[in-house]
Amino acid sequence: MIIKCCYVKYYGVKVKPIILEAKNEEEIDDLSKPILKKGFKEISKDEIHVILKKRSFGSLSVHICFLLLILFGSVFFFHNLPFFNSLIQKYGLNFIDNILQYIICISYGSYILFNLFTKTKVVLITTETEDMDGNPIEFNNINDID
Repeated sequence: MIIKCCYVKYYGVKVKPIILEAKNEEEIDDLSKPILKKGFKEISKDEIHVILKKRSFGSLSVHICFLLLILFGSVFFFHNLPFFNSLIQKYGLNFIDNILQYIICISYGSYILFNLFTKTKVVLITTETEDMDGNPIEFNNINDID
């Protein structure tokens, strides 16, 4: 992660962190403790700053729906039933079923990556008041972290 002009580079994606102001190193520790209890992990720490992040992989209900579609959405899961067996033999649904399964799997992977790279939260607690260009940093409130 590289801090530059109030942005953090996270796996090549620029993420605007939630920036909190601290007066000294003790206040940095005091501010980071409740944030760590909310599931954030400490990425970097020194005397003037601490970087915390919390990954987001998406909603649990969406994961369950995708996994059910992947596991039970296949025509071959129902191939023992006479109706589905006759459809498979009559119309040759093998090819279509494989394409649908690939589309569902690719959509699921895309959903995970989208949430990982766009919904991940980064918190920067720093004692600095200016960025690398000399501009004042806009600080957030600790209540902005959920």
